[in-house]
Amino acid sequence: MSIFLIGVIVSILAYLVVGLYAGRSVKDVNDYYVSGRNAPTLLISGTLFASMLSVNGFMGDQGFCYTGNITSLVLLNSLCAVGYVVGPLVFGRYLRRSECTTMPEYFGTRYNDFRNRRLAGIITIISLTAYLLASITGVGILMQELTGFSYGVCLFLAWLCFTAFTFYSGSKGVVITDTMMFLVFLLASIIAGPYIFNAQGGLGELLTNLMHNPNIPDNLLDFYGNIPGTGATDVFGAVMYAVSMGLVWLITVAVSPWQAGRNLMAKSEHVTFRSGAIAAICTVVFLLYLNLQSITVLNLNPHLEDSQRVLIWAAFNVMPKLVGTMVLAGIMAAGLSSASTFLSVVGFSVTTDLFPAKFTSEKQQLRTSRIVMLVVGIIALILAYLGLGGVRVISWFASTIIAASWVVPGVGSVVSKKLSATGARWAMLAGFLGFIIPKCLVGFGVAPFNSIFINFLDPFFLGLYFSLLFAVIGSKVHPVTQTETDYRTRLLVIPRSECVAAEYKRDRVYGYVLIVAGILTTLFLLFGWALPYNGLI
Repeated sequence: MSIFLIGVIVSILAYLVVGLYAGRSVKDVNDYYVSGRNAPTLLISGTLFASMLSVNGFMGDQGFCYTGNITSLVLLNSLCAVGYVVGPLVFGRYLRRSECTTMPEYFGTRYNDFRNRRLAGIITIISLTAYLLASITGVGILMQELTGFSYGVCLFLAWLCFTAFTFYSGSKGVVITDTMMFLVFLLASIIAGPYIFNAQGGLGELLTNLMHNPNIPDNLLDFYGNIPGTGATDVFGAVMYAVSMGLVWLITVAVSPWQAGRNLMAKSEHVTFRSGAIAAICTVVFLLYLNLQSITVLNLNPHLEDSQRVLIWAAFNVMPKLVGTMVLAGIMAAGLSSASTFLSVVGFSVTTDLFPAKFTSEKQQLRTSRIVMLVVGIIALILAYLGLGGVRVISWFASTIIAASWVVPGVGSVVSKKLSATGARWAMLAGFLGFIIPKCLVGFGVAPFNSIFINFLDPFFLGLYFSLLFAVIGSKVHPVTQTETDYRTRLLVIPRSECVAAEYKRDRVYGYVLIVAGILTTLFLLFGWALPYNGLI
């Protein structure tokens, strides 16, 4: 039995034990759905970043860097990080004040219309089930490569791990295991970096070695990156790709249920601000560190057949076995984290948002929720085994479909006095269809749409434009009611429990740290990359 297999087994058992132990503290549906609304900053920031990163962050994104687009990804991630700062300020804290258990419930309560809640639930289930399948498939393929077991066995083992604690402990288990997984891949990547950098002469020699390496992709070190890699034909198109996709993810992390929904579990509004700051720093600083590791491999092996396995190759061939095992366990953790998050969100929506039943007691509701969660998990396993969770699902649907559908009714629920229940519902549906139809046209390669729907005509933005249009039309047809106005007014009132001067002082510390991290990252990129690369120092 190899050390890599042992590492995988040990990590899976650890997540199972901790997740199941957390389930023992689940006493009611509040614990199960929103972790008792008392999760501290570490747990919220851990689950935010871990569920966002997924296997794709360690494989797909790193392959993108390896093939010449690290600068595109740095710009994209910087914009994405803004969503973690803006999201809690303009939406997340108000979501928490509603004291709802799911985000679809929030839409039903805020607009005083169950149809809004049901539609939001349907969109949640469709989109995140697709992403759940992709996550399970990715973890299964990775486990197969590490263990040598059959694909079916690996799929079942991965599914059993995250389904067991998600089914039993709900959000309690998910936020704790997510944070464990976050710490595992964070620590593993930090330790692995020096081994990769030193294998080609050290981090200080990375830029020089790349500049003299004839085998690197075209424009790797330029600010616009490898132009064909972005699907563009010129510099402007390449930059616009990074900007538009960065804005897509900015909105996604600000309003999606698997990200913004974590605010419902936070101990206070201050926790949402601080967690957002930590997640933003990780998105910029940690991912830049990871991206640099990937392009370093170009100086060691510039001819990998599968660029997505760049870090896996480094784990097997550059690092000591123990460190390599930690990295592989970290990649596995990122996938399991996302899968558990998506399963919990989908399971909660199926239970409460589509056909909410009247229960005789909380125990009955808790038992029913667990049964539904298990059934959803079994269905997801079957669909993944049938091959319906491939990369195509990620590229077509992913999680951004919810952002296209929800950003107008979500942010509008706070900032707009005129957005009515009808306007919000029509906006949600228009955003959903306005995204999914163009996305399918692009995915099937239907001309000329596959060359037109790019940058700010990307299907995401088309969905956003349609959502805005129908929000206005719907609100004109059926204006805001007094009940909706009264609820919004109450939502804007800051709870007295949040008005503690000392807490705001701590918030500012996190803000200052965020600013310092941004300045240091800018100086590093300026003096360690841009200026020397262009011969200015």
